[in-house]
Amino acid sequence: MLATAGAAVATSASAADLPVVAEPVDYVQVCDAYGAGFFKIPGKDTCLKIGGRIRTQIVSDNLNDNDDTTKYEDYSAYARGYLYLTSMTDTEIGLIRTVTEFNGTWDQKAGSSVGVDDVYLQISGNTADILIGRESSIFDGFTGAVDMGIIDRNLSDKSTLQVTLMKSFGNGVSAALSVEDSSYRAGDKNSANFVGMLGISQGWGSFEVAGALHNPIDNGAFGIPGGAGVAGKAENDYGYAVRGTATFNLDMIAPGDAFVFQAAYADSAASYLNANADDFGFVDVNGKKAGAAFLDMLGAKGYALGAGFSHYWTPEIATSIDGSYASLTSDFLGSDIDWDRWAVDASIGWYPVSGMVVALEAGFANSDLEVDGDSVDFDEAKVGARVQYTF
Repeated sequence: MLATAGAAVATSASAADLPVVAEPVDYVQVCDAYGAGFFKIPGKDTCLKIGGRIRTQIVSDNLNDNDDTTKYEDYSAYARGYLYLTSMTDTEIGLIRTVTEFNGTWDQKAGSSVGVDDVYLQISGNTADILIGRESSIFDGFTGAVDMGIIDRNLSDKSTLQVTLMKSFGNGVSAALSVEDSSYRAGDKNSANFVGMLGISQGWGSFEVAGALHNPIDNGAFGIPGGAGVAGKAENDYGYAVRGTATFNLDMIAPGDAFVFQAAYADSAASYLNANADDFGFVDVNGKKAGAAFLDMLGAKGYALGAGFSHYWTPEIATSIDGSYASLTSDFLGSDIDWDRWAVDASIGWYPVSGMVVALEAGFANSDLEVDGDSVDFDEAKVGARVQYTF
């Protein structure tokens, strides 16, 4: 009996001496429902994805410019880091998605800057989606085929502060209506532009049409430094723009190949053609580049055509080319003003691993301004290189 009791005590003591194995704790829960990279925030119903990008590039100054009076204008270069935060939360009112994008840059002047790119909230309900914040305008279609875009083409590519309603009808058909801050389009302050888009996407490619009602600056003063100026009320109280874009998938040539054609027309809404007066030295009363605001004040109207083609020689190597032609006219204060510009850009890209781009690019543009028979011609040529990794 004593032996039995002693054995029991010994057994209990041995059990107490054994290490306790803790229950496994799942500190990070993967959210498969929203795609790769999402994880659940502890204590929340929200899933978060953290991404980023490192971009380094160098671009020559205008090779047709013989002005050597400035120290840093032989080239521009920078190293830039991006931080992307995306959250997804399934709620009673629908799926709530938020996007916040930060960037920080060092440039060739030993200058640094920190900025914010797109920031928006999107609610996806049973019938439609609503987006509030800063995001690419729904007017924009084809924004270029090349890797860098070192030469400006007359292709609208603008993020705006907006409230947008989006609806998918099935079978690839979708539509959107948006109210956008006019200031982002060189328009009047504290005013809005109204934008609509209708599109279809199928296996062969896609087609979109878009339109915008623009509120230009009410009045302004512009000129050339040291020269005559132009001041007064804008030619038109409102402007407008329309766009059509067709994309053709050419996978029968090589996977990833595509051709895009785009046509746009604008009246007193030059930003929607990515047209501006900067090429000819026009500035506002503060000495800043006049941009599209000057053309809007003149009541300039015209069109822009754009196209692009990309071909993959292998899954890791591709060449791309795109270009545009724009033509605008104005009869402001009885003057006969004609503005024509064409631009072309070409690149070769190497994509050794997913997310990485090594690109070389060259571009050329010609602008011609004619006022009452007197013309000014401006040429622009650049080359550049980029190494970028997105994760």
